[in-house]
Order: sequence, then structure tokens, then C-alpha cells
Amino acid sequence: MKKLAFLLLPFLLVWTFVFAYTAEQKEAYDWAYSRWITTQPLEKADLDWNITRQALAKMLIKFHESRYWEVKYISDPNACQFYDKGSITEDLKPFVHAACEFKLMGVWTKYFNPFWTVTRAQFGTVLSRLLYWENYDGWNPYYKKHLDALKKHWIMKYTDSPEMLEKRGDIMIMLKRAYEVLDKEIEDLMNNKSDPLNLLIKEIQ
Repeated sequence: MKKLAFLLLPFLLVWTFVFAYTAEQKEAYDWAYSRWITTQPLEKADLDWNITRQALAKMLIKFHESRYWEVKYISDPNACQFYDKGSITEDLKPFVHAACEFKLMGVWTKYFNPFWTVTRAQFGTVLSRLLYWENYDGWNPYYKKHLDALKKHWIMKYTDSPEMLEKRGDIMIMLKRAYEVLDKEIEDLMNNKSDPLNLLIKEIQ
């Protein structure tokens, strides 16, 4: 019996390392996978790993496409010409370019730094831009109002450590929450009979 346990130990360690994720991360992964926000099978999704800037760019663009049924095409190939473009993974280049062109990431810099990991401050800023455009830009520190807005809507619960590195699984959790918040806002709008937007939607329908 001891010999069997000894032989199984390496496999158990590998399983723990590769499949280290919480139940909430797994649920968010299933949601993201069903919407093509991630295309990696679970065993390759690395939910407990820190996310890179280029991987985040893809998730943001795929989130937009899933939410609004609109493909984020590149309208100006000459825009967002990063000096380190050659180091961006080839199949992620269109997503990096789109994230920059639509003013989500890499807007005011000539280097994208695709393999840099993403902090909570950075992720909160770009997610806020995805949801609320540039409404919370221009403050000091740059991320303060962005994180406050996400916390107000229960999309991001912890904002006291803006320099913490984001994990892929936690990114999916917050994208799922953002999706649900948007659904709730539309539901509230449809139930508010006096809201001018509600009347306009009724006319369009």
C-alpha cells in the first residue's frame, strides 16, 4: 500500500499543480468557454496563473463580441504601431491592435509589452473602459475612479491592493460579473416605464 502511494504521489502533485483553481473560477471558466471568451480546454486554461497583457487583450475583445454580437474589426491598420509588435504572439496581434485602437489598452505608449503580467489597477482600468468608455479616465492615481466604479457594481470586490497580479481565473470571474451587471441594468431599464430610453426601445421594437 505504501509503495502504491509512493508511485501515485508524482501524479497527485502534477494534478494539484495543473488543476489548481477554485469552484468559482471553474464556474467562470465554463461561462467564458461557452462564449468563446477563452478557447483553451480546462487542462490548458491555467486558471491559477497570472495573465499577460496580450492574453487580456484577447479576452476583452472576445467579451465585447460575445456581449454585443459585433466583431471588433481593425479599421485603421496604421494605428497603434508598437515598437515591440514583433514580440507579440502572431495569433494575438489582431486582438492587441483592436484593444489599442478602441482605446482599451496601450493607448498612450509605443510599447505594448505583451508578456508583462497585469495588476488589479491595470485590469480594473481597462475593464472600466470596456464597460463605461472613458468616463473614469483622468484621475490621480489613474485607476482610482475605475476601481471605485467596478466595486460599486460588485464586479470587483477587493480594491485595496491595486498592485496585486491578476490570475486568469479571477479575470473570468469579473468578466462574468460584468456580463451579469449589464443584463441587470437592461432589465431595470425595461422595467422602468418612465425612462426615456425605455420608451425609445419600445418604439424600436
